[in-house]
Amino acid sequence: MQLFALCLNPLIHTLEEALTGIRLGRGSARVAAVAYADDVSVFLTSTADVQKIKVALRTYEEATGAKIKVQKSQALAIGGWDTLNKIMDIPYNTGIKIVGFHFTDSVNVANKENWRNVTSLVRALAQDTYYRDLSLDKRIRFGHDFLLARIWYVAQLFPLTSDSMRQINTAITWFVWCGEIFRVPHSTFQRGRDAGGWDLVNIWAKSRALFIYRLQVQGRHERSFTGAWLKRWNIIQEQTILHTSN
Repeated sequence: MQLFALCLNPLIHTLEEALTGIRLGRGSARVAAVAYADDVSVFLTSTADVQKIKVALRTYEEATGAKIKVQKSQALAIGGWDTLNKIMDIPYNTGIKIVGFHFTDSVNVANKENWRNVTSLVRALAQDTYYRDLSLDKRIRFGHDFLLARIWYVAQLFPLTSDSMRQINTAITWFVWCGEIFRVPHSTFQRGRDAGGWDLVNIWAKSRALFIYRLQVQGRHERSFTGAWLKRWNIIQEQTILHTSN
């Protein structure tokens, strides 16, 4: 994989040089292509970029012997992009998956889709480990370390929906009580041990905290769109953004 990453670098460099790319914030660096392992995401903003990416890929294939898998590739049209403009016969989809996240041309749809998938994953993991012989304390610990791990990853980019919150709480409580009637309220589990609880994390509070923290981090970039919005809403002061941008 390391050798493949080294060989992939010239392609990424070529795409960055040839394509128009996008800017994620005012005054920020232009981005035309990003790669994670053997997955490459390319941003096209003009019809002229279509021919440029064909030339770049053809050159790369001839030089390395690698071949793009069209059947495993996907395209997502955003805004006014014309889907009649074909890109190497790669099909257009209503949504694509990048680095574990589902993206669509609608933020609300993407938010619901990501949390729907995470909720299904938590429920499936709870069912798979249901028959393990674990004490109450270890079931709670297992929930912290494994069942909820994926939630914190997604919560940094997408705000948790109330419907997913209810389903996740139900799955966790069902797992902890081995499918029996819930003996105590969920909020009791969230109390500290000195208050008669089990220190079960408050999923709603932690998810919101992670999302707000990510907004604050993005807002510290002086010329980012997030920073401009937070400044306009008087959530982050101008001098704070300027101070933390260095």
